[in-house]
Amino acid sequence: MMSSMFIGATGMKAFGEGMGVVGNNLSNVNTIGFKQSMALYQDLVSSFVTADSNNITNISQKGMGSAISMDRTLFTQGAFQPGSANTDVAIQGKGFFGVSKDGKTEYTRAGNFRFTMEGELVDPSGWTVLGRTIDKNGNEAGSASPITLDFSNSTGGIGYTPGQASSWVQSVSQLGGLQDKAQQAGNPFFAMAASWNGTSNPPLGVGQFSYSEPIEFYDAAGNRQKATIYYDRADTVDGMNIVEYMIAMDPALDGSSRAGTESAGLLMAGTITFDSGGTMQGLSAFTPPAGGSPADLAAWLPAGVKNGMPEFSANVKDAGEQRVGLDFGLRLPGNASQGLASAADAATNASKLATPINGATRQQMVTTAWGNSPASRSQNTDGFGEGYLRDVTIGEDGMVKGVYSNNQTLELARLVLYRFTSQDGLRKEGGNHFAATEDSGEAQEGIPGKENYGTLAQRSIEQSNVDYAREFTQMIITQRGFQMNSKIVTTSDQMIQKALELKR
Repeated sequence: MMSSMFIGATGMKAFGEGMGVVGNNLSNVNTIGFKQSMALYQDLVSSFVTADSNNITNISQKGMGSAISMDRTLFTQGAFQPGSANTDVAIQGKGFFGVSKDGKTEYTRAGNFRFTMEGELVDPSGWTVLGRTIDKNGNEAGSASPITLDFSNSTGGIGYTPGQASSWVQSVSQLGGLQDKAQQAGNPFFAMAASWNGTSNPPLGVGQFSYSEPIEFYDAAGNRQKATIYYDRADTVDGMNIVEYMIAMDPALDGSSRAGTESAGLLMAGTITFDSGGTMQGLSAFTPPAGGSPADLAAWLPAGVKNGMPEFSANVKDAGEQRVGLDFGLRLPGNASQGLASAADAATNASKLATPINGATRQQMVTTAWGNSPASRSQNTDGFGEGYLRDVTIGEDGMVKGVYSNNQTLELARLVLYRFTSQDGLRKEGGNHFAATEDSGEAQEGIPGKENYGTLAQRSIEQSNVDYAREFTQMIITQRGFQMNSKIVTTSDQMIQKALELKR
């Protein structure tokens, strides 16, 4: 009877500890990244009892009760809920974030991170998140370290990014319905260019072009500048329709040798060849005279070509010179002269302008002569002005990016994930942290989304994986188990009391 009382007491103790596991799970139902536990029960050592000789075996044992063998953590995926900042991230799949403080490293599934005033990316407990730094050239470090960013606008800081000069400008248009307004005897293809006068205001009269489009580019200092592309219908040669174009900027901003002359502000002039269906077949481009009169067509020389685009030289006052490619949507295989030594040769060799360029390739967006009225279809440039840090985001691959006021993004760092040979061997440290142990093995560092590491969900946090239904069911089972074992104790006590009464 004494042993039965002991057995009941062990059961009460085991189920009491089991209720603690259930209670801990339910108390952390709203804890970010929390992983629920499961109490595993085991029986205690059994004692041998003398067996009767008539038994099948000579082994007879009597149980001595139960106990909690272990409190196992269940690392199942928790549901996601929207975060409140761009630095909230959740892990979808395997892995843990690494966090560091005072030289000690721990691991967590809770990704509710924030930047401090000093630029450290920390969790709510003040531990700094580990990641790989990325330098100004885009080179990523090979191993992780605490993420600390310099948000200042000073040299080396990420709060400011300088502008970038344009190396190309795209202007794709629909040029149907153009009229031939600029006309000069003996000059059917460059009448607009010959009519330009950089010393007049305006330098090109309204009656000297059929259609114009403003374009923007960024000068060598990263400042936004404006220019204009003028279009006019030219001649029809061998069934091909020729359109002349000219690109120019404000003569007052010209910092080249053309400043103060009639050629001031000119950047480029040429022709575009269309077949009868309005499809672009050819392109010519010439750079203006270094000075003097634009009417000297012999001084208009073939423009250079880079990456299939004719280039013009933009020398903005106080900013310096830069080379800018002009993209109409047709990539040229060689030069842009179409066999002409200068713009003056076009009048006597018009058939060269009308000949489609072999090897030229049309892009997805290309200038056409469709429709009955001209219009712009697409304009773009690779340049941009100076910008200031507006926000920081974290992508699915862990990339930490700065978003700037000039619509540019800059890669600043990358979050890494850690996995273990046995994550069941991790030790809970509180504050949503785990520590590596000999049972878990060493942490293995990797990049989100690669080599069986999980991906990151942007602007999300992982909720606790506690299952309400499971925990309440387990609570009832645990409560009943405790009650039944307490009944064993009270019943055994009554039996002992009855035995003592018999002695009296």
